[in-house]
Amino acid sequence: MEKINGKLRKILLIGGIVGFAGILFLFAWLFFFDKDEEDGWQNLPGTAESTAIATSNSSQQQTIFVDIKGAIQKPGVYELSSTARLQELVQVAGGLTADAEDRQVNLAVVLTDQQLIYIPHKGEMPEQAIQSAPTTTEANKVNINTASLAELQTLNGIGEKKAQAIIDYRTKNGTFQSVDQLTEVDGFGEKTVEKLRDSITI
Repeated sequence: MEKINGKLRKILLIGGIVGFAGILFLFAWLFFFDKDEEDGWQNLPGTAESTAIATSNSSQQQTIFVDIKGAIQKPGVYELSSTARLQELVQVAGGLTADAEDRQVNLAVVLTDQQLIYIPHKGEMPEQAIQSAPTTTEANKVNINTASLAELQTLNGIGEKKAQAIIDYRTKNGTFQSVDQLTEVDGFGEKTVEKLRDSITI
């Protein structure tokens, strides 16, 4: 009887050890399986992270072409990032010449595709610069995205203060996407924009 009880205890002990080992193996397998599955899901194409990275890379690859003339070391057409500002264009073009009238130049302005930039020479009147290289994209219309302070003041009812407000707005927020967006500039209501609509463009 004692021999039987001893054998039974051994069987139960062995069974307990085997069962405990099986439980440990099951937990370990579930842990590593879930981790691998999670890692595989995160690396799948089309997830939010990979999509965001692809979108970011696509945005960084966009470029624009801008023409710069006047008091500049290397006038010409340059390819730049779509987020480039005038300061970057001037650097790429070799910098301003010694006789450049930089007081009329806003180096912080955001550039746009197919834009024409004219850097005036010292002693050159703003009107002369406008005639040499007009920044309007339609006949007799002023482009509020590219016009200089002097050009904006040629608009009916627009003085230096309002002209500067337009430049400050596009410097801070980027180019205007529509003429109606001009109502977001300080001092420009809907009536003012309607009066200017036939003489401005973007």
